[in-house]
Amino acid sequence: MTQYTSEQLYSLALLGFFTFLFLYKFIVIVKRFQSKSLLQKNRTLKKLKRLSWEDFELLTMEFFTKQGWSVKGNEKKGADGGVDIWMQKKSWHKKNTTAIVQCKRYDDAIVTIKVIREMYGLMYEYDVDEVYVVTTSRFTKECYTFSKDKNIILIDGISLIKLII
Repeated sequence: MTQYTSEQLYSLALLGFFTFLFLYKFIVIVKRFQSKSLLQKNRTLKKLKRLSWEDFELLTMEFFTKQGWSVKGNEKKGADGGVDIWMQKKSWHKKNTTAIVQCKRYDDAIVTIKVIREMYGLMYEYDVDEVYVVTTSRFTKECYTFSKDKNIILIDGISLIKLII
């Protein structure tokens, strides 16, 4: 059996410690790279349109979280009654603001007035202050006309990319 001197044991312990530290830092860097946010990964309209509807909702949740909202996704999968995201923004100097969001990940289809009217009705049904409709596509002119002077905010694909960047 080989006898190691105290200097050799100390060197081996030091080598083991630095090896462990290196591996730990390496894993942290790899995880950070892998968990890059959806907002950072998808900064073009083309990339947004390639997302699944679930990932588009997650991206939208991340976007509103960065805007200071507390967000909660809809637990229901499938028919959700028009609400994909529930939001609240707390304020110490005025009433808390509540909002609902409908996400529409479309390739080429245009969001119609039917969606906006439905969300307007849900705004009163759920007694929220604002409604957001977010799409990767565009809205019809009637959507903009209807939402004028109402607490309905329309965010089309081009606007969303500008807001993300």
